[in-house]
Formats: sequence, structure tokens, C-alpha cells
Amino acid sequence: METYIIELFDGKKRVGKEKIRTDDYDDVLKRVAEIVAKTDHRVEIWDGKAYKHRDKDVCR
Repeated sequence: METYIIELFDGKKRVGKEKIRTDDYDDVLKRVAEIVAKTDHRVEIWDGKAYKHRDKDVCR
């Protein structure tokens, strides 16, 4: 099972976060399509490992 994080942004401010555990990435895309149909927020999709290390400097 993979963990995916969906973050919703209104401008630069995060207004929502949802965690999904699934084996099929299509489930994540279906959920994003549902969110986009309801709101005008910008959406970011992260896998669990990338989200955990998103603020670290990779150029060291």
C-alpha cells in the first residue's frame, strides 16, 4: 500500500489536506477529479516519502 497526500491551496495558504492509502494511483486521480469539480483550489499530489522530505535541501 502506498500513501498519497492531496493538499489544497487557496493562493499560497493551505486550506485542506487529505491522506489516501491505496495500491492504485487511479483512485487518487479520481479523488482529485472530485475535489476539482467542487472547488477552485490549487491541488498538489505527493507520495508519502516525497511529502516527508519536501522541505529538506537535496543539493547537499
